Amino acid sequence: MSRRDFGNVSKLPSGQWRVKYVGPDGRRRGAPDTFRTKADATRWLARAEADMSRGTWRDPDLCTVTLRAYAEAWLSQRTVKGTALAPRTVQTYQHSLDAWILPLVGDLGLTDLTPAAVRTWHAQIRQSTGPTAVRQAYALLRAILNTAVADEAVTKNPCRITGAGQPSSPERQLRSLDDVEAMAAAMPVHLRTLVVVAFWGSLRLGEVIALQRRDVDLAAGTIQVARQRVEPGGGPIETEPKAASRRTIHLPSQAVDALTLWLADRPSLPTAPVFTRTDGRPLRAHHVDWAWRTARNKVGLSDFHFHDCRHASLTLAAQLGATTAEVMRRAGHSSTRAALIYQHAAESRDVEIAVLMSNVAPRKSTQSPRKDRSAEN
Repeated sequence: MSRRDFGNVSKLPSGQWRVKYVGPDGRRRGAPDTFRTKADATRWLARAEADMSRGTWRDPDLCTVTLRAYAEAWLSQRTVKGTALAPRTVQTYQHSLDAWILPLVGDLGLTDLTPAAVRTWHAQIRQSTGPTAVRQAYALLRAILNTAVADEAVTKNPCRITGAGQPSSPERQLRSLDDVEAMAAAMPVHLRTLVVVAFWGSLRLGEVIALQRRDVDLAAGTIQVARQRVEPGGGPIETEPKAASRRTIHLPSQAVDALTLWLADRPSLPTAPVFTRTDGRPLRAHHVDWAWRTARNKVGLSDFHFHDCRHASLTLAAQLGATTAEVMRRAGHSSTRAALIYQHAAESRDVEIAVLMSNVAPRKSTQSPRKDRSAEN
């Protein structure tokens, strides 16, 4: 038997050579295979020792795990800042896994996912679906493998396609206040105030549908976002929003006036929904969506989406001087990246800014000074 500092090689009755060694975690392990010669076994042991010294050694038990098994465990255990994923997020991740990741690379071992394998997979799904689905699937695979790196199941993340996980969709069209008012007027009577509140409160559709009477303080002119209604595959459910999305919003007078009139003849029970269907039954997203599509065709704004109201509202706040932090709070955003979207200016506002800048200092002529003819004579 030949011994090394952390392992040894020994000859078996079959004539093959076996390797035993101690891993970085203190556990005693064996090489995955036996070797024909002592020299082969010794070389394998030397490479394992070198990998440990470089920090590139991988646990052979984890190396046998498939992406499918690892991804399923990852999704069931995933949290963000200690909070479980929202049902809608789980649904989106599961769809990406089922549709675009697991059918193609799910049965590969984690160590078989090389950069080349990821590039081949990425090229395949680009030919099968749109850019948004491709971006979401790539970003999800990269996140899963980032965790695998932290678990020391792989040494490096093989997702190295520059920009593949970044959104590149064109900027959402900025809607004017006239457009919003036209859409509100074209909606059914029981949904007009909903549009007004969604716009002036910068609310998501799931947030405005979930509003209850206790969330509205007309005297203070505020609404509290304490829940949201989502539909992750089945029927609607109400959940708590993400931490940053739980917020109290001060409404402009336009929304306070509209809510005051709307609630005057509505049930005053604290848990009564602010907005319902005409017969009092719960309002769902597809009810609003159907009415919205009908209204936008009526007023000739066929490409106006409901979420554009929130975009226009937050952009207006930014144009009126709200800082990034203030936009983040009003929008319920936890990252500046999302809030910065609304810091852009509409073209008409950019013209106003140029005029204001022109008045900062006296205008100076750009022409060359004319010579004094009288002095020459």
